[in-house]
Amino acid sequence: DIVAGSPPADERRTAIVIGELATDTLGEPAKHRTGQGLRIVAKDGRLFLTGESDLATSYAIYTLLDQLGCRWYMPSSLGEVLPSLATITIPAQDRATAPATLHRAIWYCDNDYARRNRAGGPDLAAGHALENTVPKALRETHPEIRAQIGGKPHPHLVKWTHPLVAKAVADSILERLAKEPRTPSFSLSPDDGAVWDESDDTKYDAGDFDPAIQAVSKTDRLMVFANRVAEQVAPRYPNVKLGILAYADYTRPPVREKLHPSIVPQFAPITFSRAQPMSDDREPNNSAIRKMVTGWGQAAPATSYYFYAFYLAEVSSPNPMIRKWGHDIPFIYAQGNCQYWQPETMSNFETSMHALYLGLRMAWDPQQQPTAIIDELHRNFYGAAAQPMAGYWDHVDRTWVETPEFAGCGFGHLRRWTPEKLAAGRKLLDEATSACRTDLERQRVQLADDSFALFEQFMQLRRNLADGRWQSLATDAARYVDRAKELGQQYQPQFAFARMAWTGERTVNVRYFEAFYKKTYDDAARVMNDAVRLGEPLRHWRYQKDEPKQGESAGWSRAEFDDSAWKTTDCAIDTWSALGLHNYMGSVWYRTSVKIAAPATGKRCHLWLGATDGRAKVFVNGQHIPWKNDKGETVDSFTGFCQPASFDITNALKPGENQISLFCTREFINELGTGGLIAPVAIYVNR
Repeated sequence: DIVAGSPPADERRTAIVIGELATDTLGEPAKHRTGQGLRIVAKDGRLFLTGESDLATSYAIYTLLDQLGCRWYMPSSLGEVLPSLATITIPAQDRATAPATLHRAIWYCDNDYARRNRAGGPDLAAGHALENTVPKALRETHPEIRAQIGGKPHPHLVKWTHPLVAKAVADSILERLAKEPRTPSFSLSPDDGAVWDESDDTKYDAGDFDPAIQAVSKTDRLMVFANRVAEQVAPRYPNVKLGILAYADYTRPPVREKLHPSIVPQFAPITFSRAQPMSDDREPNNSAIRKMVTGWGQAAPATSYYFYAFYLAEVSSPNPMIRKWGHDIPFIYAQGNCQYWQPETMSNFETSMHALYLGLRMAWDPQQQPTAIIDELHRNFYGAAAQPMAGYWDHVDRTWVETPEFAGCGFGHLRRWTPEKLAAGRKLLDEATSACRTDLERQRVQLADDSFALFEQFMQLRRNLADGRWQSLATDAARYVDRAKELGQQYQPQFAFARMAWTGERTVNVRYFEAFYKKTYDDAARVMNDAVRLGEPLRHWRYQKDEPKQGESAGWSRAEFDDSAWKTTDCAIDTWSALGLHNYMGSVWYRTSVKIAAPATGKRCHLWLGATDGRAKVFVNGQHIPWKNDKGETVDSFTGFCQPASFDITNALKPGENQISLFCTREFINELGTGGLIAPVAIYVNR
């Protein structure tokens, strides 16, 4: 029975005394930095569970349940593992403890899952869009605070090192604290993007070059601003934390500026590998990221970690991140002074349950062993199918980690997920299905099977595009989208398949798919069904870097140019990252030759680029081919991202051998590590 108050004096059953009643008997639990201390006492036939706050008392309850073997691996009853015990035995104990971190959270789960996994604590605000805190009127009365971009004042962006900007932000924070003095933190992070003042603020950079973005780090100039705000807020509100992202081109720790104690950097390594652990120095930037973790840990009294619990821009691929987070999470606690575990997560328990659970588990107690947590998960969650499912997830994880492919998105998947790798994953899932003994085991294995089957559809689309099987690409892509929506609806209680409230029925995976792949598939089907493709897709090219952009004047576009010394690439499989150009922000030439029979008289012939990352300038037999945009305007070259483009090459073609040259330039950081050609090329004739 649940009784509000002390149990009756003649009560002979074991009493579980919770909260204030327990405190009245035991005294206050040990103090924690943020009121999260808890105490569990079992003695004299009674059990006492209490904490410094209601939240901490709930931690005491779920810490006891954890001792008894209760686990919640994903939201809903499908993720719940409760031991079946005839007798519950609680050893005599007096345990006072607290979480190792100040805050623990993931973005998308239900309240039950978060509570049972002891999430919570005072969060750290560090989101984007601080420019909106600077009053618009201030830009009008003091135009000198406007950022200078391209020699012109920007209507929205500001000069972060201008004292008026820091004062405006500090005044806004102080005004809000006057109304809500218990607010734990405020964000000092600028808008998303990498556009900065090009005049006064540059004097505050420390000259620290960031090879990952091929630009000077902006961290020091931002810390000038952040320190000024902290100096105005901290004297009146010393416990308020000011969060600021370490992100994009301000990911590196400061070189010159010393951080005010109120500032908490939130490390968000968006341009770094989400597959290989930081210890893997095959990845071009891992040595640098380890130094950043250590540097921020030394620079600030506390740090927040905003790791990404999904693979960029394509969340249907299974990726448990076992080895990556199994290494990286202990590393940030040992070297990075992590006090806030606030990763960016998706509603993707079907692909990354291991990482999501592991992160929360380690945030409570970093002394746990990641391998032991994962081994227990497999035993508890899959039961009789534990062995083949452990083999399946290990296979998936090794495929991610061991393949020397470091680009984001799915453009590297044909290198990583070979037919043999896919077949091995399917075999292990079939073995697991056969091993299941209960309906619950079958449901859990089925979730992984549904996820992998969706990914098999994704990979079939990638392979069909590469191999020239284009007729059904549009309808197959539509089927993929429909299936992704169905699964998002079916598994919504499990927070799986990227179904979130703000996405409606499309899911995040569908949005990514439509943004990065679907246009190419639809247009390839158009080429195959409404036109006549001449020959197979052009995948194999010779390529050469052209950092000084001198290739055109040197004759690299001419048909007779000797490119035999250049390296070769398959543009359907190789990303710039795989070619050793992961951080390269520049130009690359591609050259190939193809035999073409003379098209029928009066028919227009086109060169089709399936997708590019950046700008592409086309030459056929040495003749420059301009691009005509949707408005009918003729321009020198095509620029786009993950979009197809067609060039009219009728007047440049000749019967027989034709030479094609492409001058491709990566123009902006997109986190994908791609660049240049990211899909096959083809020649087609209008019907």
